[in-house]
Amino acid sequence: MSRSALKTAGTLVVTLALGAATAHTHHSFAIFDHTQTYTLEGTVEKFQWSNPHGYIELDVETGPDGIAHFTLELTSINMLRRSGWRSSDISAGDRVKAVAAPLLDGQPGGLLLEIGLPDGRTLIPPVPAINTFRRTP
Repeated sequence: MSRSALKTAGTLVVTLALGAATAHTHHSFAIFDHTQTYTLEGTVEKFQWSNPHGYIELDVETGPDGIAHFTLELTSINMLRRSGWRSSDISAGDRVKAVAAPLLDGQPGGLLLEIGLPDGRTLIPPVPAINTFRRTP
């Protein structure tokens, strides 16, 4: 094999290895607290049906004059579709009740584990190893 071909093959191997490492770390749930959950009741500001993950932007009333904004991450839309979710399930303005695993850094957000919709349905996103998240009151 020529020196040029070896160099190209080596570059390809390194590129693939780095790509695999990036993909693996991207799909980690290590940024979320597995030891507790919180329940939020609020109004959907935005439901983002997008790749690589969906998001729900949720406004939660904290008192007479306060609103806290939470960003809740979902799994990929491919996984959501396969488990029966539709992009029309959640709309801006919907009042919902969400159960989420909080972010470890304390920011107002987390991983969505369950959502109660205005029509009475409860949707559970297909989170891998969802049973590793300890539910707390």
